[in-house]
This record gives sequence, structure tokens and C-alpha cells, in this order.
Amino acid sequence: MSRRKKLSVLAVAAVTAVSMTACGPNDSAGDSGALGRLTDDVPGSLQAAADKAKETETVRADVVTSGGAADSEMQMTMDLRDTVSFEMVGDLIDDPVTMRVVDSAIYMENSAEERELYGGKRWIKFDLTSSPEDGVDVDQMLQESDPSRQIKALLELEGVTVVGEETVNGIRTVQYTVTTTPEELAEAQSEGSADLSDLSTTGDALGVTEVTLDVWIDEEYLLRRFRSDLGTAGVTTADYYDYNEPAQIEAPPAADVADLEDVFTDLQDSFADIEDALKELDDVTGGN
Repeated sequence: MSRRKKLSVLAVAAVTAVSMTACGPNDSAGDSGALGRLTDDVPGSLQAAADKAKETETVRADVVTSGGAADSEMQMTMDLRDTVSFEMVGDLIDDPVTMRVVDSAIYMENSAEERELYGGKRWIKFDLTSSPEDGVDVDQMLQESDPSRQIKALLELEGVTVVGEETVNGIRTVQYTVTTTPEELAEAQSEGSADLSDLSTTGDALGVTEVTLDVWIDEEYLLRRFRSDLGTAGVTTADYYDYNEPAQIEAPPAADVADLEDVFTDLQDSFADIEDALKELDDVTGGN
């Protein structure tokens, strides 16, 4: 994978992971009559799901994105306690990917061939806090990963309807759907949401005029599936399981990590040395 493509993978993976942490919580069998309540009381059920999502500590998800610029199939493990951490394993932009986000830094595993480019290091690191002027706001990003925010957005949107009952991975659920515009979705998001306040602009850039959101909630008001359909910009579906099961996500050993910022600094120094050498050669030869 080229360095340019690796940066693209880092960007797409980070956005996918952060957006998919917006869901949640805890396996259980449910109680009699719950599906009826889910069908009869849409606002109350969505509010209960949003409240339940706040209790999420850890969760795993299978995330599939298709139809857009970057098809992917990823398995994610997320730890939503304190600062958000997650690990993603799968295929993204036609390449195998293993990526972790720990303490506001992205770690991406290099293939055996790529390690020669990074001093034999198994991992590369990109510090999300190193370029604040470029608009990487980690605090804002972590706020957006609040498990209740996407469900709360549905509460603010007009026209949420019940599709019906459906079994998702062996669990009985009720499916809800709503179709809206990027502008309306941006307005429905929590106040101060910097990234989502630009959603309408992003929609224009991608040619997105409609956004369809679907959620599947089980008998305990737990979110089991989330789907976002952006038309020609792609469809992302996430299935959630193993809620609040033990999950340990750690940064790789420092000895196995090459800092991407240091790599770029070395490259810049190398180019500067080459430029100086060419200038000296030009002085010696008189430009001939």
C-alpha cells in the first residue's frame, strides 16, 4: 500500500469508526409485550433506547459499507469508557487493515512489505492532536461518539415510522426508518456539533439530497442494527453484539511504532538535503 493510499485508509477508517460508535448496549432476553410497546410508542421507545445507550461501556460490531468511494467490511471492538478507544480489523479500500485508536492516536499495522518503508516497524502512528490548526478536534470527535446522539437525532426528525418486526442475528427487534435531507439531519444533531453542522455542505459536495436512517431496537431497548443510506455516496450497516463484554484495547509497544509525523519530518529533511546538494552542484558547475 502506498503512503498516499495509507493516509486515505487512515482517514476513511477513522471517520467510519467514529461514526459507528454512535450506538449501544447489553445483551438480554427481553420481556413479554415489549415488542408491542416498541411498535405503539415510537417517541417513548426511541427515548428509552437513547437512555439505554448511555450505559454502554464496550461493544463489538460488524460494519459493512458499500456503493460509495470506499467499500469496506470491518469488525470493530469499541471501549466507550472514559476516552473512546477502538480496534478495527477487516478490508478497506481493497486492502487488509488492522487499526487501533487509543488516547487520541491512530495506530495502523503495516504489512511485511511496508515495514521496510518505516524502519522495520510493525505499526505507524498518527497523533490526532498534533495538528490543531488543521481542524482535528479530538474532544469534539469523542463527543460525537456519544452512543445516544444518533438515536436522539431521530427524536428530533419528523416522519419516523415503524417498518415492522424483524429478527436480527437471532434477536427479535422492531425496525424504525426515516428519510430526511442532509440539512434537516444537521439541524437535528446536538447543538455545538462542529462536524455535523457541515453535513449539508458535505451532502452537496457528494451529491447527496436524501439520507435514510434505519435502526433496529430489541425488547430491552438495545440498538442491534444501524443503517445509513446516502444514496450514491454509499450505504453503511452496523450490527452490534457482545455488549458490555470484557474488551482490552491497548497501544502497540513503542518499540514497534513509527510516528508518521517523524517519518514526514525525515522526508522533508531528505528533500532539503537534496535541494542543498543540487544548489551546491549548480554553484560548482556555474549552472552548466
